[in-house]
This record gives sequence, C-alpha cells and structure tokens, in this order.
Amino acid sequence: MRQPSPVLMSELFELVKLRAHLNFVEVSTEEIAAKTGHSQQAASQHLQKLEKLGLVERRRMGLRFAVKLTPKGVDIVNAQYAQLKAAVEGKNDVMLFRGKLFQGLGEGAYYIGLEGYRRQFSKVLGFDAFPGTLNLKLESPIQMEQKRELRSREGLKIAGFENGKRTYGGARCYRATVNGKYPAAVLVIDRTHYDDSVMEIISPVNFRKELGLKNGDEVLVNVTT
Repeated sequence: MRQPSPVLMSELFELVKLRAHLNFVEVSTEEIAAKTGHSQQAASQHLQKLEKLGLVERRRMGLRFAVKLTPKGVDIVNAQYAQLKAAVEGKNDVMLFRGKLFQGLGEGAYYIGLEGYRRQFSKVLGFDAFPGTLNLKLESPIQMEQKRELRSREGLKIAGFENGKRTYGGARCYRATVNGKYPAAVLVIDRTHYDDSVMEIISPVNFRKELGLKNGDEVLVNVTT
C-alpha cells in the first residue's frame, strides 16, 4: 500500500492528537476542518478516503460520528513518527513492527544451537541467543511492505558454513527490541520457508517464559537499521 498523501497524513495526525489511535472519539468534520485549515467539505472527503484506504473506521453516535484509527492507520503514523524522530535526533532509522505470536516449524532451536551460527550471533550481536526463534505473523499489508524494505537493507551479515555433514546458508540480522525493552535481533534468512508475512526473532531472552507469551499474543518490535 502506498503512503497516504501529505493532506491525508495531516488529518491522521489531528486524529491522533484527539487520541483516536486509542479509542473511538466523537469528532465532526467542522472540527477537523478547523484544525487542518481545510474546508468542511474537503475534511469530509479526506475522512472518507482514509476510511476507504482502511486507515480509519467510523461509527455513528447520534447526530455525530466517532472515529478511530485502524491498526493500519496506527502503523503508518508510527512509521512516520519513527522516521521523523530519527531524522531530528540524527539516529539510525527505526522500523516498528506489530505481529501475533504463532508456533513455528520447530527448526529454530536446532539451527540457533549450531556452533557455526551461535558463535557468529555472539560476536555480531553481543549476546548468546536463546535456542529458538520467536515467530510473529504480520497481518497488515503495510507491515509486510516494511518487512520487504527491511530485507533490502544491508544488516549484519551471518555467513553460511559447512560442518562436515552439510552446508548451511547465510543470513542477515538487524538489532531490535521487543516490547520496548528486551534486546533482540530480527533474522532475514537466505533459505527460509516463510514469506514476508512472518518475522523471525532471536534474543537472549526466552520470551514465552519471561513474558508469559502464548500463541495469538501481540508483540511489538522496534528494529534499528
């Protein structure tokens, strides 16, 4: 999905100021028009476009409407915020991902435990990875597009190797934090069964045990590139 126009983004930002990213908020198009400097008719059209794009949803509340950002809308605002914050502070880009935990194929523990990978993860990332991956399903098209963009970035290289029995492919990893505090890294593996709707994460932390996570729980990941 393409980025909304600056005009539509300005309307999204005004809705965030009204806390519409957290819950439904009663607001009229006249109020939005006054805040954005557009006509009431234009504000109404913009709101309809945002709804058509799946970035907001509306409910009638008597004579007024209540508006709330959808997860897609929140993703776009968060991505814009992260890029602006990085530019102002002169820091690296930060990508925010939101996904739901699911049970993987069970191969993570085996591969992460291989000495050829384990040594490299420790050297590159500065931590010994828990033997297993945290697997998240990205449900938003915007998040999948962002995952594809992440794949195009250089990252930290993990070389493939041989151990006398078979050859193992390489990978790249990107430093990250989970739920705002726990150190982690996102893996982009050269040979994988998953598409861009899946994010594989390694960490020194056993998240399922430490955070009491179960399949279907939502997890937030901030990735620094």
